[in-house]
Amino acid sequence: VLAVIFLVPASLWGQFIVRPVNLSYLSRRAGVIVQGRVINVQYEPLPGYAHIQTMRVTLEVSQMLRGPQSRQYTFRQWLPGGRARTGKYGPYQTGSEMVLFLMSPSELGLSSPVGQEQGKFRVQRDPQGRRYIANGYGNNGTFNGVVDDAEQSGVTLSGSEREIASQRGPVELDHFMRLVRTLMTQPRIE
Repeated sequence: VLAVIFLVPASLWGQFIVRPVNLSYLSRRAGVIVQGRVINVQYEPLPGYAHIQTMRVTLEVSQMLRGPQSRQYTFRQWLPGGRARTGKYGPYQTGSEMVLFLMSPSELGLSSPVGQEQGKFRVQRDPQGRRYIANGYGNNGTFNGVVDDAEQSGVTLSGSEREIASQRGPVELDHFMRLVRTLMTQPRIE
């Protein structure tokens, strides 16, 4: 068993170690909060650093809640282990609609979702055409403690916002975005 532990690359283990965070934390910590459709994904080395593999993701912006106001937003994310995950469960699919809570770009221009999959929400439509949103964990833990966090920051949530914060699983996109806007009035975490 010890041989297996020491032979598995550290970068692989690091992919599984993520501190659980809730929507309050995501809203306070993210340097960029954007809703948009993925229009381009390119896998390429970081400019000036051929050994660092990245993906450059461009979104057509529907709403920019925090960050530069423009019709498109592009960010570059480091690929742990230098490999791109492709296929249905790849990190970003062209044409998919998402809401991303991204870290502010680093000095090298790299960014990623806060809390990895916790800060990356995919938008899906039900048979009636309503849009629902869930992150990579199916929103498990996303709303834990949100009401308490807001109250401790002096932010009062409306009855409908409290109801959203008590749900589990996918939630309606418009209600989710309304809650995020309210949570963004809390002091930022740098």
